[in-house]
This record gives sequence, structure tokens and C-alpha cells, in this order.
Amino acid sequence: MTQVIEASTTQHAKSAFSKSLFWLGSAQVMGRIVRLASSIILARLFTPEVFGQVAIILTCFELICTPTRRITSASLIKMNDAELAASLPNANKLNWLAAITAFVAMSLLSWPLALYHQDTIIIAPMILMATSYLLLPFGMLYAAINLRANRMRVVGRAILWQTVADGVLTATFALLGFGIWAIILPKVLVIFIWMAVHRYNNPLPKTQKTPHAHPSIPKMLYFGSMVGLSDLSISLRQNIDYLLIGYFLGLEALGIYFFAFNTSLGISLGIIQSYGTALYSHLCGAKKGKPEVIISNELNTRYNHSLSLILKIAIPVIAIQSLLSPLYLPLVYGNKWIEAGALPIFILLCLSGLVRPIGEAASQLLISINKSRLNLTVNLGFTCLLAITITVCSQWGLTAAALGILLIHIICMPALHLYIQLFVLNTTAISTEHKVLTSSKYVNQEIHHDA
Repeated sequence: MTQVIEASTTQHAKSAFSKSLFWLGSAQVMGRIVRLASSIILARLFTPEVFGQVAIILTCFELICTPTRRITSASLIKMNDAELAASLPNANKLNWLAAITAFVAMSLLSWPLALYHQDTIIIAPMILMATSYLLLPFGMLYAAINLRANRMRVVGRAILWQTVADGVLTATFALLGFGIWAIILPKVLVIFIWMAVHRYNNPLPKTQKTPHAHPSIPKMLYFGSMVGLSDLSISLRQNIDYLLIGYFLGLEALGIYFFAFNTSLGISLGIIQSYGTALYSHLCGAKKGKPEVIISNELNTRYNHSLSLILKIAIPVIAIQSLLSPLYLPLVYGNKWIEAGALPIFILLCLSGLVRPIGEAASQLLISINKSRLNLTVNLGFTCLLAITITVCSQWGLTAAALGILLIHIICMPALHLYIQLFVLNTTAISTEHKVLTSSKYVNQEIHHDA
């Protein structure tokens, strides 16, 4: 009977994860289709230099924003109802502290970057982009509540309407001649849509007047900081190429790379990001109110099933995109990008997406089992290898750098999956089984002693 119930629970969890991935993934794909139409307009209106400026601004925004996204939500998702209600005031304070710090950091960073690239045009757009940090705390707690309740349909709706509005506004402003502001201004405005969707019909739990055992601000900050640093290491891994290519090859080469990266991996990375969002809640769900042996087995099952599912989705999409790229790239975006050498970069980056879901799955698993420090170490190690590869390969040009990025992903991502299987999941299972056996032996001794 126990095995039947466990199998039924596992099947229900798989179904719930599939539905979560469907809502988030379909929202990302539909939004990316709108963004694709917008990118066609941008590619025909803007030069590689403008794409290079945008790449610098968005990369800095992403690197600074990443540590703040889950500064409190990672803790809140794991809490029970009483702890959640009692922790909301502290979480709100931390959200505002993180947002203000991020705003100041990006505003100050705009000046040295402008001096280094000898391009003062990026200062004002960077400061405007930084103001979006100050809007995020108005929706962060509500987003955490939706994630905790596994309301991925709402989360997907927020992503969809935010992305659609971004694409429509960007295309409109570009056609009106706004220049670089056509890309930056919509990204600030759509934060209001994200806030509205998460806040709609989603009241926060009332703070309990009676004291409950809940994380203090330092404890919550420590856990959130470890998760944030882990996320930052992932973001740094995903954006280090922009920084190094801009440094070694200049803004024009960076613009070509930025164009190739976003057109080749835009939809794929959208699906992968949705997968990561759904997976963390999915894995945390395996740990609520169950014996430790069942938790270990269920974590293993959920991790492997989810990874298999995302690869079945991503591989056909990427394969078709790579095969058809010589046909549709010049037709859709214009011959100037082919003449600039974007096609081989496009194909190589597209192929690197085949193994990128493995890194996302591994990171979410490690965070869910409180191994954020190990996740940080793994991601920083890979980032260092990636940085060395790009630094060396850039000496032979942009195509060589893209080839190096592909090879390092193909080598390291499967190796990371093997490490997770042999030394994380198996070790967790063995440790859990040992605890249960030891506890059982102790109980039997107590019963014998009492008898």
C-alpha cells in the first residue's frame, strides 16, 4: 500500500511539474515570438555599435539584479504557513535594502564604463535602467507567494505580458526614432505589468501577532545571500562572454555577438529559465512533510525526470534552428549580419544550448538541498574555465571564441551531471539511509531496554 501511495504521489508530482513547465515555457515562447518580431526591426534599424552599447547596459543590469531576485523568496518558499506570515516584514526590509544597493551600484558603475569605452552615451540609459530596481520590492513578496503556492499559471502570465509589452513598446519606439532608448525605456515600464499580475487577487498573509520560530534578518540575509551568490555565479557564467568579448574585440564585435546570441538562444534560454523557476519549487515540494528516505528517492526521481523532459523539448528546437539558420538568418534579419560574420557565431552558440539545461538543473537541485556553497563553487569553477577559454580563443577572432564556448559547454555540462549522479544524489541517499538505520537501531534498543 505504501508503495502504491508513493508511486501515486510521484506521478502527481511529475504531472504538476509538467503543467508548471508548460505554463512557464509557453509564456516564454509566446513572448519570445513577439520579441523576435521586435528584434527583426531592431536588426534592420540599428548598427552593431548600438547593439554593443545595449549589451553593456543589459549585462550590467543582469549581473547586479541577479543576487537580489531571490534574496528572500528562496527562504519564503521553503517555510510553513506560520513562519511565512511571521517573516514577511523582515523579508520586505531585505528586499528594499537589496533594491537600493543595486540602484546605487549600477548608477555609479555607469561612469567608469563610459570612460573605459569612451562612450558617454551609455550613462543616462544605465541610470534609467537602474531605476527599475526600485520598483521590484513592490512585487517581490507577491511573486514569492505565487511561487510557493506553485501558481505557475500566474507566474507564466506575468512573464508573458511583460515580454509582449516589452517587444511591442521596443518596436514602436524604434520606429519612432528613439534610438537606444527604444530598448531601455520599455524594460523599465514593463515592471509595472509584472507587479500588477503578481499582486492581482493575491493578498499577503496577515502578520501573526504571536511570536513564531522564524528566521531573523541576519539568518534570512545569510541564506538569501548564499542563494544570490549562487545565482550570480550562474549569471556571471552566462554573461562573462559579453564582458570579455567587449574587452578583447571591441564594441562592434560585441554587437555582432550579442545579436547572434539573442537570436540563436533567445527562445531556448527562455524555456531553460522557465524550467529553472519551475524546478526549484518542484524540488522543494519533495521535502515537505515526508520521511527522509522518501525525500531522497523522490528528489532523485524528480531531478532526473525533469531533466529528461526539458532535454526532449530543447534538443529538437535547437536542432531545427541550427539546420535552418543559413536560410532564415539573411532573409529575416538582413544580409548585413551575414556580411558581418554572424552566421557561424549563430550556429555555434545555438549548439551550445543543447547542454545548457544540465547546468540549470544542477544548480536548482543543489540550492534546494541546502548546498548553495557547493553550487557557488561549481559555478565559479566553470566560469573561470569559460573565462580562460574565451580569453585564449579571442586572440583568433570572434568565431574562435564562439567555438571555444561551445566546446567548454559540451565537455563540462555532462561532467557536471555525472558528478551530481555519483556524488550528490547517491551520497544524499546513503546518508539518509544511514540516519534511518541508526535511528531504528536506537529505538529498538530503547524498546528492548524498557522490556
